[in-house]
Amino acid sequence: MQNLKTLTLLFAAILVSSFIYIGSISNPVNAIPPQLINDQFIFGPIAGLSENESGAVDWVMVGNWRSNIVNDTSVQNNQSSDVFNAAIEMIRPDGTARHTHTLTDFVISSVSHPDNNSTLYNGTSTVSLQAGPATDIPTSIQKSNDSVITINIDPESVDNHFGNLPIYGVTINPDLIKPPHMMKDANKNVSNH
Repeated sequence: MQNLKTLTLLFAAILVSSFIYIGSISNPVNAIPPQLINDQFIFGPIAGLSENESGAVDWVMVGNWRSNIVNDTSVQNNQSSDVFNAAIEMIRPDGTARHTHTLTDFVISSVSHPDNNSTLYNGTSTVSLQAGPATDIPTSIQKSNDSVITINIDPESVDNHFGNLPIYGVTINPDLIKPPHMMKDANKNVSNH
């Protein structure tokens, strides 16, 4: 039963953060960086949970991520620090202790394919913590079906601050944020579910 509550809470967090994120970027007053419009970056909302030893939720995590991981050939030898960035907001289930962390400077050390639909990028990143930036934190980013991002930050390297569960993200369809005259075919991704 606890797992059902946890999954429901995670789904709700992803859904709410998606609407907030889309709402904030679809406002015509906001400037949209040209790199996003020109498909140089993929991005979207993230959500996750951190549980305590008894399995109760300690933290709800929401935020957004941005990446220029487009294909394996462009990143296999990439030592750039702008490959993947994320802002992770953490808040207790009772609404207290809200704070934000960043994951930046992701440097890829290896690329693999766990299955036909996924690409796994292993490397290190810088994570902002209360004591200051923690550098060279083992981090993995898995991209599945070009739709789901799974972020794993080594728990021991950050004193288990984010817990042991992955943080999940989804990609935003870039056609949904483009002005109508720049849309390729936004309706092609509409499903009849």
